[in-house]
Amino acid sequence: MAQSFDLFGIKKQKTQIKELQQQIRELRAENQKLGTKLDRRAEKTKMAIARKQDVEERLNRDQQKITTLENELATLKEEASKNIAFSGTYLLNKKSFENIVVELGSIRSESKTFHSVYLNANADVSDFEFGDYIDETCVYLFDQIKSHNGKALFYDENHVIALVIVPPFQIKRSEWTTDDALNLAPLNEMLSCESVICAVQAHAGHTTIGIVEGREVAHAEIVRTGVQAKHTKGGWSQRRFERGRDEDIEHHVKKVQEKLRSIIDDRIEIAIAGGDLNLAKKMLADVTVQLIEKRVDVNGNAEDIAFKLVWAGRLYRL
Repeated sequence: MAQSFDLFGIKKQKTQIKELQQQIRELRAENQKLGTKLDRRAEKTKMAIARKQDVEERLNRDQQKITTLENELATLKEEASKNIAFSGTYLLNKKSFENIVVELGSIRSESKTFHSVYLNANADVSDFEFGDYIDETCVYLFDQIKSHNGKALFYDENHVIALVIVPPFQIKRSEWTTDDALNLAPLNEMLSCESVICAVQAHAGHTTIGIVEGREVAHAEIVRTGVQAKHTKGGWSQRRFERGRDEDIEHHVKKVQEKLRSIIDDRIEIAIAGGDLNLAKKMLADVTVQLIEKRVDVNGNAEDIAFKLVWAGRLYRL
């Protein structure tokens, strides 16, 4: 039988093709394994990013709570340093402010022993000579209350009433009246306020802005940006971290300012700052209307926060 010759190397080529096909199958299997690993890794990365964002959100919320507590602590320290002892202090909202005005307006004194004292932000207790009409302890406590809006003292010589209200808006003029009823006209005027007001409750990475027209919230939103939480380590690491955080905060301030420019118009009459007051004042630096600072932090959705901040006041029992 004649021996056949593979003149064109066909058998060898077929063998090589089989080997290459086997390598392709192996590579495809390996590629599939790597793809699965990458998918798992991508999923883990996605989950890690989501967890990181969640942690940052929690840290920002905690920082907001810390700022609130620091504001309250600063007030308490200031009062404690002056040996101020109020019977109680209460944050007021729109509804409670209305109720108090109604209640105060319902009482009468046949002997005209009711005193109503209004001081604007530029006035001082020493501008009046209260003599023996108002207890000197109440006058002292009234003098210690600091407010950008001014303050109002309501006092009964029979000691039935002794309280101070820091109203939501600025008291226009100082006055002292004595009568059988309390003078509530300035507060009632505030309750009928129809001004267009811009509200900003500022926090690093999480700021609420809103426009309130009378009793309605015309616009409200929360501006969020990524801001690193405060760093606790020392040395160069802390300084580098703080520089990065400062840059994040500056970016946040600029973003809020951009949002404010898009919603503020010529109708705005008042701007109210709350939360982190230093940040809020930076954000409102270009707003030229009357600025009211409130050392308060309120919660809720964007609309709630804007409305509560605008109407926030405080009551002191002397």
